[in-house]
Amino acid sequence: KTFSDISLANVFSGQSPKPTEIKAKINQWDLIKLTSFAQQSKPKRQLTEWEKIVSNDATDKGLISRIYKQLIQLNSKKTNQSMEKWAKDLNRHFSKEDIQMANKHMKKCSTSLIIREMQIKTTMRYHLTPVRMAIINKSTNNKCWRGCGEKGTLLHCWWECKLVQPLWRTVWRYLRNLYIELPYDPAIPLLGIYPDKALLKRDTCTRMFIAALFTIAKTWKQPKCPLTDDWIRKMWYIYTMEYYSAIKKNDIMPFAATWMELETLILSEMSQKDKDKYHMISLITGI
Repeated sequence: KTFSDISLANVFSGQSPKPTEIKAKINQWDLIKLTSFAQQSKPKRQLTEWEKIVSNDATDKGLISRIYKQLIQLNSKKTNQSMEKWAKDLNRHFSKEDIQMANKHMKKCSTSLIIREMQIKTTMRYHLTPVRMAIINKSTNNKCWRGCGEKGTLLHCWWECKLVQPLWRTVWRYLRNLYIELPYDPAIPLLGIYPDKALLKRDTCTRMFIAALFTIAKTWKQPKCPLTDDWIRKMWYIYTMEYYSAIKKNDIMPFAATWMELETLILSEMSQKDKDKYHMISLITGI
């Protein structure tokens, strides 16, 4: 680098007397040393994955595909982290097939967005718990919000709490009435990891479990048991929404196969007064 390559005007571009005075007095050799030092002392930061994606190529060709692949990888990492935490909570090991089943169930458990949203939030562990809030607030109070006195972990809030267990036992009673035999395992309703022998009835079970998750979430911070009647009404709401969705898509047979037996069971459990109050009539018989 020669003296002619260095433009003092670029360094001291101000028009006030002070920069002009400094420019006149500065030694050219000192300026070279100062410029060299500034360049060498600049920290060399590692590029982030996103910066590498954007800066790798001179053109934008394939940029959207590279961004999409990166987003898929991020989602996969988050899902795997969540499944590792669930495995720790449940004190068990999830096989590769179990994780794949949970991921597929999370994305395709229903055509209804609100149902998929609940399953995604449950699998990805979005719900706040007493334990998590105690860490955030730097508090020692991490007991269950329902007032049972136990430590409020995510598994406890969804499954283990003695105020939640009556609802889950009712769900399993309904399953037995439908001649569906499932192990009493929280991984089934929470993550959608079904045993092979239950796969044929998975759609029916999923609606029952999702309705239970909604019912439990509704009383998440309340000191009371989730009510069976609320669970049944939530099932009926899902049933009604899926009925009209099936009518619109002219795809009745899968809907009927999922709901026919469950519809009969729900109506048999409700009193005539409640049927009239909530307009609960068979929709499948009118198809």
